[in-house]
Amino acid sequence: MVIGWCVGAPEVHMFGVKAISHAAQPDCRKQKALNRNCHLPHSPTISAICFTSGFFLMNTKKPEVKHIADIVGEWGKWQFLFSAFCFLQSGCAAFINMGYGFHAKHVDFWCADTPTNLTSQHLSDSIKCHKYNYPNESCTHWEYNRTQFRKTIITEFDLVCDRASYASLTQSFFMLGYVVSGLIISYYGDKYGRRPMRALFLLECCGPKHRSDIAILAGIGWVLGYVLLPGIAYLLPDFRYMQFIGAVLTIVMLIWFYYLHESPRWQLANGQVDKAEVVIKKALQQNGKSVDNLNKQLTQLATNMGALSDNKNDKNHNIIDLVRTPNLRKYTLIIWYSWIVNALIYYGLSFNMSDFGGNFYVTFLLSGLIELPSQLLTPIFLRYIGRRKLYAIFMAITAVSLVAVIPSQSSWLRVLFALLSKYGIQSAWNVFFVHASEIYPTVIRSTGRGVASVVGRIGSIASPFMGDLKLLTSLSFVMILYGVLTAVGAILGLYLPETKDKEMPDTIEEAENLGTKNII
Repeated sequence: MVIGWCVGAPEVHMFGVKAISHAAQPDCRKQKALNRNCHLPHSPTISAICFTSGFFLMNTKKPEVKHIADIVGEWGKWQFLFSAFCFLQSGCAAFINMGYGFHAKHVDFWCADTPTNLTSQHLSDSIKCHKYNYPNESCTHWEYNRTQFRKTIITEFDLVCDRASYASLTQSFFMLGYVVSGLIISYYGDKYGRRPMRALFLLECCGPKHRSDIAILAGIGWVLGYVLLPGIAYLLPDFRYMQFIGAVLTIVMLIWFYYLHESPRWQLANGQVDKAEVVIKKALQQNGKSVDNLNKQLTQLATNMGALSDNKNDKNHNIIDLVRTPNLRKYTLIIWYSWIVNALIYYGLSFNMSDFGGNFYVTFLLSGLIELPSQLLTPIFLRYIGRRKLYAIFMAITAVSLVAVIPSQSSWLRVLFALLSKYGIQSAWNVFFVHASEIYPTVIRSTGRGVASVVGRIGSIASPFMGDLKLLTSLSFVMILYGVLTAVGAILGLYLPETKDKEMPDTIEEAENLGTKNII
């Protein structure tokens, strides 16, 4: 007689296992009437394997279904609809995030009592901030050069002189909002579902072959919103109109968000088998595939994922798990540092492109367009080059380009190196985004990415002040600072595990073993 297991049957405790004979199979048949996922053997000499709380058919054959995409397909209408949402939502996010560059653009100003024939001349800050006729008195009312920008938050609220830092502070508070939302969504994402975590949903529902392609190509929407911004700002040189457009776009995306479904991988990992089956059935129908063999495929997938764990503690994860084990702690600290540096340099360059020379609208447009080859080429590079090496290469390109700005004499050469730096940091960000998501296991993936995003906002919050730092020191100082931070990030990235062509880990133990065969 072959030994079998009947979990949850009267003969077996929660963590126990007991052999049953064919004579005991009536109990299992009774359970099968209540649970369609309870399977009986085909031979009277083979014991039954049934689960009153589960859904597996245990066998000695290695499961063939390892991913959601093995059931619904690597790509289809189901993935396309969600990718389209991510594409447009990214475009809206870019329009709102990067709008600060126009909402708070520095313009020439002078005290209102300054003679008209002097306003076009270059005046020192001491003259601008004091009354022209009474130099010992601070100015209280200013006039502005409105040639390019009719209304900005600077011209509207007189954010000049001793109030100049308030402009940078507004964007810092905007980025601070990401900290609050990141904490909430990261907790929500692992405990209640992936719907708010659009990128994680894509990574979990697309096969390993196209995982990086779809996740990064969806980011082209960000480029679209980015490059449309200067044109709209030129046509509507009033920050309130631009804010209104951003609000309307957000409302539209919220309505669409209401109709999004949950990640079936997360549902399986959290024991929500029936809900996962409903979502996968819809996915199969949208992708034009049959649902006849769905029960068996779900069984194999759940078995491979280890969704039915005997250890109850597997479902009680928290932020401490990010640093509890040695390897995951090392990965987490590197990810946090890299996230801060990438955010600081990306936004620092984007918001201050005018520091390198040229027309602001043109340089801003170019800084957005340079991200397009990054979005298109990075998926190709990821197919042939490992995540660690590719990230280090792009960070090294960024560091060298940043330092190359310093000796450049002509404005077009400074802009060229600045754009190359922008390409490098965006490409590094694309690689790192995929890499970090593949390192964290399913049970804390949302928490890991959410906390990293929150920590990374340190760089985002500091980025608006890089323009102020340049005024206090010099452009060379800021470029050297960027270069050093980026070079350190390139080296640290080599200490992360390689995840290319590997299935994403589901448990902390699997994540801990990711780097056991990696050699730096």
